[in-house]
Amino acid sequence: MRKSIVYTLVACLLLAAMPYSVTADETEDIPTNAAATGIHDSLVAALTHADLVGALSGSGPFTVFAPTDQAFVDAGIDLANFNTPELNATLVDILQYHVLAGASVMSTDLTDGQTAEMLNGDSATFTVADGTVMIDEATVVTADVVASNGVIHVIDKVLTPPADLSDIPTTASATGIHTALVAALSQADLVGALQAEGPFTVFAPTDQAFSDAGIDLASFDTDEENATLATILLYHVYSGAVSAADVTDGLTVTMLNGQDTTFTVSSDGVMIQDATVTTADVMTSNGIIHVVDQVLIPPSLSDDDDDDDDEDVPTPEELLSITDTDENGGMSLDEFNAFMNDDDEGFPQSVLDDFAEIFGNNDADESGELDLSELEQFIAEIDAYMIAMEEGPNDIPTVAQQTGIHESLVAALAAADLVTALQAEGPFTVFAPTDEAFANAGIDLESFDTEEELAALSNILLYHVVAGATLSTDLADGANTVTTLNTDELTITVSDGAVTVGAEAAIVTIADVTASNGVIHVIDKVLTPPVDPFEGIDCAATVGLTSNGYGFTPSVVRIDPGQTVCWSWTDATMGHNVKQVDGFESTTYVDGGVTSGQPATTVAFHHTFTENQTFYYGCEPHISMKMHGQVVVGDGGVQPAADTKDTEDAPGFVASSMMLAILGAVLFMSRRKNQ
Repeated sequence: MRKSIVYTLVACLLLAAMPYSVTADETEDIPTNAAATGIHDSLVAALTHADLVGALSGSGPFTVFAPTDQAFVDAGIDLANFNTPELNATLVDILQYHVLAGASVMSTDLTDGQTAEMLNGDSATFTVADGTVMIDEATVVTADVVASNGVIHVIDKVLTPPADLSDIPTTASATGIHTALVAALSQADLVGALQAEGPFTVFAPTDQAFSDAGIDLASFDTDEENATLATILLYHVYSGAVSAADVTDGLTVTMLNGQDTTFTVSSDGVMIQDATVTTADVMTSNGIIHVVDQVLIPPSLSDDDDDDDDEDVPTPEELLSITDTDENGGMSLDEFNAFMNDDDEGFPQSVLDDFAEIFGNNDADESGELDLSELEQFIAEIDAYMIAMEEGPNDIPTVAQQTGIHESLVAALAAADLVTALQAEGPFTVFAPTDEAFANAGIDLESFDTEEELAALSNILLYHVVAGATLSTDLADGANTVTTLNTDELTITVSDGAVTVGAEAAIVTIADVTASNGVIHVIDKVLTPPVDPFEGIDCAATVGLTSNGYGFTPSVVRIDPGQTVCWSWTDATMGHNVKQVDGFESTTYVDGGVTSGQPATTVAFHHTFTENQTFYYGCEPHISMKMHGQVVVGDGGVQPAADTKDTEDAPGFVASSMMLAILGAVLFMSRRKNQ
């Protein structure tokens, strides 16, 4: 009896020592091998249902990405639902998207970012990182299972073929926000043209944009007016496919109506003329759609509109009849006429342009009266600078002091000990906030009473100074980025002749005031240097948003324990956040888990990971769109089992090995008993 127990234990040890999987039978085809695994019953049933078993039993070679039974369950695929020819065609399309025909592609042959055309004609994308292979969103859990007519890679998800794309008009009509655009294309007889092969790039105004523009299609009731409508619409179309990433700041292109338009690219996004691209890179079968928030007006039509607007501009006499009553003293009519008409007056032409712009923007309010407060202040600033310039050329601090509207600036320069620096040879370009700008910013110089606070004041002031003398005429249309004396970058934007500065969009009210050592531009706001939200934080990886706003980039980061990941985006078109979920692409949030808080368009969030783990997270507003990411810390929290060996064996091919082990144990026991 004791010997029997010993023999049984020995047999169990033999069984335990046997590997739980063996190499697939290389003499059998792919369907046969899949049927033998025990984890691909759903796949084999689907292939049978779709009448694809014979095709995949052919000579091939094929590379098959084989979802497990669990993957089919997770995908909610019930073969009983595929009960019509149309639905079966859909099933065929899905299954063929898992097959690469004409080659046996081993996992070592794949590279990160590689794309391949699958058997259904769609392209799939591979990700290869740190020994892990993915196809689309599915992970290869067992690679390189060799069959007689190809190779199998086991994956953990059912792949979904890309949706078939529609042409531009069809895509626009399906959005629900381009009803007016589609109606306009139809009225102008342009639908057929935009269904052609292309490709085209269309900047598609929303229904709200058409409403804001006051476009009433019923008013286009003659051939001439419909030709004008066609001109407007074709000014929104470029011949060729241009993604948002291909657009550069200041880029000028010719639209299909034959007229040019210009792009502005800044940290705030992409603009075409004055319209902002709110949604970029909507792919169609014959091009790309970018959604914009305004209707674009061709230059040939906008010029006429400008002429009409000039009729509402107040005359100099109307302006001065009020400014002359200002107790502080305005310009007299003679002074104004001399100022406007005398080229030798000596004051920069840009001031006259600013003056005319304020004139044009000062529309009547609801009471029918003009709001002249802005005009009066502007003329007061002009007076101050004219007085200062009569004193002759002086250095920048002296000119600022003489104006009478920069007392706060001069006092701040003195407090920060920067007066002498700005009296140096230079040249410098100074964006000079007025006293009112300092008051609006709530800057109290008495509060800067420590070395740290004075250093902060100096940083603010130096953010208003650029090395070199830059006139407004030196700036290109669009965004111009310069480096200020505090080493931060400052954006100066020129649009339709107006100049704005910084994130605050401070308006240059008087430009090109020359001093002996540079040039001064008067602005109506104090500029605030950009703040590094991660100052003092060592970000091992920084995650942002994809260009379309529906993904994190990079979506997967790998760090070591103790390192910090930062999430950062500014002025996104939609609110986003980071919220921990309980698994890969899960929609279940972890109670008390890591989160950046409520969704926001600007986020600066960081978290330090102290232990080996895989941290899964999603964007709460877009969780249903699979906006997920993951952080793999160290080994990802997966500890390898002892004595684990690398193998190319396929899981599930264990029946024969178990039988052999059991048979060996029985024979061993029988032989010992007979001895």
